[in-house]
Amino acid sequence: MPSRLFFKQPLVMLSLTVLAILALATLRYLDQNFARAGLWFFVSLTLTTGFFHGALDIVLMQHEFVGARRLASALVLYVGAVVLLAMLCAHSGWLMVLVLLAMSIWHFGEPYGRWGLSTWKQGAWTQRVIAGGAPVLLPALLSAQALQAVMPMAVGLDAAWAWTIWQTLAWLWIGLCVLSLAVLRQRLFNKPLWAEVAVVFVLNLVLSPLMAFSVYFGALHSAAHIFRIAARHHHGAAIEKANGTNSKINQPIGMAIVVTSLTTLLLLLTLAWYLQSASIAASEHHSLLNGLLVALTAVTLPHLVLVSRNAHWLTAQSST
Repeated sequence: MPSRLFFKQPLVMLSLTVLAILALATLRYLDQNFARAGLWFFVSLTLTTGFFHGALDIVLMQHEFVGARRLASALVLYVGAVVLLAMLCAHSGWLMVLVLLAMSIWHFGEPYGRWGLSTWKQGAWTQRVIAGGAPVLLPALLSAQALQAVMPMAVGLDAAWAWTIWQTLAWLWIGLCVLSLAVLRQRLFNKPLWAEVAVVFVLNLVLSPLMAFSVYFGALHSAAHIFRIAARHHHGAAIEKANGTNSKINQPIGMAIVVTSLTTLLLLLTLAWYLQSASIAASEHHSLLNGLLVALTAVTLPHLVLVSRNAHWLTAQSST
């Protein structure tokens, strides 16, 4: 609560707004003057904050699966799901795009109490789709030409099919937004929800698709997830200290994160080797961007399952 009050102070809000405008102007300058600025920002943020926010899944697993046997079984299922989905997506670009978009809409729309706890099920689902769809579907509407130019580098010969799927989902999302506002009206109108959509809209209006998504995924989504995990860990440690207990549950977390990060890095290197050496159709089109998208798609499935299962635990901490 003190941190929220701190950010609501007028001077702090003004300073953050000025910094945000300067940062946005800088990113736009880079976008317009360096041909591959968006790609390198995407690569950099994905392999730093994006990489670390995924490695923190071990914390969620330790929280949910108590006991060495249960944790080991969960880890095997996690890695197995990643490997199988990576192999599938490496062979089908259009399927990768479809699966990644669907999972992103669900995952980015995780409420975490951001726009209140809705007891109305249909309204909660609608809010989730609207919030989660904005970061991945607005680029297809606001930067269609730029996004189409990137598609061959991302999915090779499947670019036409992938673009058709992407644009179709984008227009369906627009239809849902309009219909929901017309039918649900005040029940759907929520300032935090639409403020979040507005921020994503401005990013995609000013920046290239890759740059806009890099900022959202690396600097907003991943950073917020890292903060939630850190706050939850600190909260648990504080409770143990106040109660005078020392369960030693939190002590192995640091080492677990290091081991998980090294394992994830090994899997990424294995995936890179597989994409380069396997006899995949149109393998000459597989680029660094394609490899990262395959990796993101593969890890997103078990990641979003874990996050959704632990969303109440994370939300309880963020609201305190």
